[in-house]
This record gives sequence, C-alpha cells and structure tokens, in this order.
Amino acid sequence: MELEIGIAGWVLSGEILQEKTLTLLEFPKVCASYGVKTVELCSRFFANQDARYLNELRQTLEDNNLSVQNIAVDMGNIAGSDAAVRRTDIEGLKQWFYTASAVNSEAIRINTGHADDDGAMARVIEGYQELVEVGEQAGVKLLIENHGGVSSTSDNLAYILESVDSPWFATCPDTANFPLGDWEAGMRVLAPRAFSCHVKVFNYSGDGIQSWASRDGQKREYDLKKCLSILKEADYQGPLCVEKGASENVRDGIGDTISYLKALVAEV
Repeated sequence: MELEIGIAGWVLSGEILQEKTLTLLEFPKVCASYGVKTVELCSRFFANQDARYLNELRQTLEDNNLSVQNIAVDMGNIAGSDAAVRRTDIEGLKQWFYTASAVNSEAIRINTGHADDDGAMARVIEGYQELVEVGEQAGVKLLIENHGGVSSTSDNLAYILESVDSPWFATCPDTANFPLGDWEAGMRVLAPRAFSCHVKVFNYSGDGIQSWASRDGQKREYDLKKCLSILKEADYQGPLCVEKGASENVRDGIGDTISYLKALVAEV
C-alpha cells in the first residue's frame, strides 16, 4: 500500500489560535519543512477572505510546493432548527467554495452540526444538497466528516451519503472521532467515498492499536492498522493528513507521526 502523508492544519491550532505564535501565511513553510506535499487548511486560521490576502496565501503555498487537499470549515449549523439562522449559516458557508477555489483547494469540509429534534436529519440532507450544487459550480468538492452531532454514528453517515448521491459529495473520515465500538463500521461507510483522511495517534505502537482516555474519562480505542486496511480495500487514493501526534511536543509529534504512519502503511 502506498499513500501520501500530509498535514492537517488543526495539528498546529494551538500555535495559531491560542498562542498566536504562528499565522496561516507562515504555516506552509512549517509544513514544507517536514517534506510533505499536501496540506489541509482550517477556516478559523484565515485572517480574512479578501482577494489580496488569498493571493498572498496561494503564492506562499506555491512557493513551498504545497497543494491544498481540503479546507476544514468550522462554522455554521446546517442542522439548526431556526430557519433564519440556518439560512445565514448556509449562505456564509457557500463563500468558502470560492475561497477554496482562490487558493486551489480541491475540497471543503462542512460539518452536519447539532440538533436533537426529529427534523434535524432532513435539514442536514437538504443543506448538503443545496451546498453541493454550489460546490459543483465552483469546481470544489464538499466533504462530510464524522464530527459529532448528526454525523456521530455510522448509521447516520450512511443515510446521509445515500441521500446526497453526487460525485461532488465525498467524505473525510477521522480515525479517532467515532463513538466507542463504531469505528470499524464508520470507516467502512466512509472509506468508499473518501477524498481525504484525518489521522490522530495517541501512541506509536507497532500493532496500530490506539488507546486513550476521552474528556469524560472513558477509555477509547481504535485500530489504526485496520483503518488503513479498510482504506486500501476501498482503493483510497487520497492523503493521510496528520491531525494529532503522540509526542509531548507538537512539532516533534508531526515528524514522529509521519514516520510512524509510513511504517504502518508499508505493512498494510
């Protein structure tokens, strides 16, 4: 199995959003230092969406020989029950297709959002159907990720994918975001239409078993090597984007995780 390894921007979110020691315009140079060719950006990292800023970002990406697989868009709630608020969210989300086009990103990821009422699923599907039409016009794919809320379970993800059957609607599985016990079923649902993949690691074990305690103290676990096998079976051709490493230092963790993934991929 041969898969490209890239860097998901969220791995450096602490430096960009909390510490403010790194900017999105400096991010490409950091990524290039690890020898990768593909990155994912995050909407929250953008200072603005003005043409001058986007041109500068596109140029620094090109200068560092990087391509953008995806922009993870962290705004809006297409599941929301307030029609006026939801409309504003959807119109705001549409702008990211054109931002992606401006920086040569092939896709954007938009989450389902959260709502608990009986109409939530129908609103999510309706929202994705509207958004994917804009994506097709812009030439930018729309991705769904297992990211909580309506997208939490493999059953919900399968239903959404069946309902939004478009070549412009694809997936971005996150290896560590599935509920306990649902990771394999979830990967099997998402892998056939995967365009990008987020990888979070919590140790560098040779067997690929990842175990950690979630925020509520519950033990979580998944088999990364099995996830890679499922992607292989689905003939996945996209990158494995490092979103979390197990090393104490984040910068070290990126390099360590790239090496770790290369070793695991070679065994699958």
